[in-house]
Amino acid sequence: MLTQQTTAYTIITPNYLAHAKALQRSFLKNNESCSFIICVIGEQQHLPAEEGYRFLFLNELQDSRIDSMLQRYQPFELSCALKPYFALHLFKLHSSINRLIYFDGDIHVFGTVEQQSNAAITITPHRTQFVNYLPGLDNFSTTELLRYGVYNAGYFELLRKEETFLFLNWWAMLLEHFSYALPDKHIFTDQLWLSTIHSFFDDVYINKKPGYNTGFWNLIERTVTEENGNYFVNGEPLIFYHFSRYNPELPDNMVDFEHPMLSFTNVPVLKNIYDVYREAVFKEGYKQYKQIAYPYAHRIPVKKQKFWKWLFK
Repeated sequence: MLTQQTTAYTIITPNYLAHAKALQRSFLKNNESCSFIICVIGEQQHLPAEEGYRFLFLNELQDSRIDSMLQRYQPFELSCALKPYFALHLFKLHSSINRLIYFDGDIHVFGTVEQQSNAAITITPHRTQFVNYLPGLDNFSTTELLRYGVYNAGYFELLRKEETFLFLNWWAMLLEHFSYALPDKHIFTDQLWLSTIHSFFDDVYINKKPGYNTGFWNLIERTVTEENGNYFVNGEPLIFYHFSRYNPELPDNMVDFEHPMLSFTNVPVLKNIYDVYREAVFKEGYKQYKQIAYPYAHRIPVKKQKFWKWLFK
């Protein structure tokens, strides 16, 4: 049994283990009284033996809904869909957990993740300031919030409260069938559903602190600086950075797509942060683990059904 009241978790496919290990190490370094659990889309035989890590494997959930989800979703979609399923199981399995924090596997923690509120649910918005940058469907345009969601689901916090369980069961019900990555069809995995959270739930806190969940999507409104090896965002300490769309094998590229703002030339201080993360991931066995095959590849149909055929399935 866990003895700590605060536990963080992430969800990965086996080939992402180095990222999860780096995340765990960075989190526990800065949050020593907490616990960390790596949730794996696979079974124990799909990972090499590892000491010093607590794993929760997919088959341990024993949820009948997951079998059909394995047949419908790509790995990325499934990783998103399973967030409430693993959260419900962790709360049930460990009665000592009072505060549960979720991190995407491509996050690195640089500071103490302090509890900002007593709300049942804490989430972070993609943007907190209106900055009129480029028109059209662009990563820095506010129209993108309508395609990918107002909030970023790569991080959230949950307290053991009645509304938390209502929320998780609501989210799990939706994601059983609607976790596809189809923003042009008004569905984007688990994330777009969070845009509706205030319609159904009241005990929700929006964490707008700039040092939480900094990523490429909010760099237009956040200035990252470094002082004596410590990083700050808009003058506040950087708590964790989200390295979404970053490929450690391409260290000179901030993201895996071209954008005039997203380059280390424009934001040179970020090169140091990305190099810290890259070194951590490689140190944890990136080259070794990336070769592990997705355990359920044989379950995914070669060709997806048409949108309208599975929409009401």
